[in-house]
Amino acid sequence: MKSTRLARLLIVGTCGVAGCLTIDPFFFNGSPVDGYDWDADPADPDLEGEDTPLHPSKVPAAARIEALLDVDGRAVHYVYAHRPGAAATVFFSHGNTLHLGHYWERVEWLWERGFNVMVYDYPGYGLSTGDPDEASVFANAAAALEVLPTLADFTPERVVFYGYSLGGAPTYEMALRGVEGEGLRPDAVVTESTFCSTDAMVEDGSFIGLSGSFLSHNPFDNCAKIGRLGDLPILILHGGADSFVVPRHAHLLDEAAEGRATLEIIPGAEHSTVPVVGGDAYWATMVDFLTGP
Repeated sequence: MKSTRLARLLIVGTCGVAGCLTIDPFFFNGSPVDGYDWDADPADPDLEGEDTPLHPSKVPAAARIEALLDVDGRAVHYVYAHRPGAAATVFFSHGNTLHLGHYWERVEWLWERGFNVMVYDYPGYGLSTGDPDEASVFANAAAALEVLPTLADFTPERVVFYGYSLGGAPTYEMALRGVEGEGLRPDAVVTESTFCSTDAMVEDGSFIGLSGSFLSHNPFDNCAKIGRLGDLPILILHGGADSFVVPRHAHLLDEAAEGRATLEIIPGAEHSTVPVVGGDAYWATMVDFLTGP
């Protein structure tokens, strides 16, 4: 999906076929796998096997911790890339496509720049089991986050929650819980290509004034949560050419933060190309923010 036109067609089609019952499938496009071959030969032509995706990793085996957690009988899979003397520990919540292997390059980029990174999967994604919805996505995030401080090279003095696209929702939820004393409190929050709320996404797709609650059981109200994060430093990144989550969502988030966030719009960047198009300037901003004052 790469345009608001397509989002509009999706909603119209949903209303026509299912009687306007739900657009929840719009949010979740996970794919289960049997495992990952992190140490595959980079020259292997089949880097996306059907059952065991091949992901030749720049993070060596000695610097990776991989485990399955149990949450109410569901498996929650995480991978943690770590290094001695890390500048910060990043808790990364990925987008709505496939599984964490699809986003491993982002983990590598951060790890190579001196950070620990934990990434985990939502229900029905990768090795995580169950059915995804707002509650179960948040439960997976909370389970992984609870384990994070026990892992090697964890940096208690600097922890940053980072969410890409759909991952902005568990990022803001976990940050709010931390601020309210219900879990690990981050020192800063970064979201990239993230939407304001389900209501706002419905407005983009239909332009017929339907409430998000009418079409979805997953409110994902990031705008409401960002306004409750107190003095927590927040960085909002968005592509100026993003046609999937249009840039107005970044502005809505910034407005909801009431002047306490830093907003960076990257001209020419699409939904998934912000780091590539932003280049050195993007990474200078990210590293500076992740490292902190």
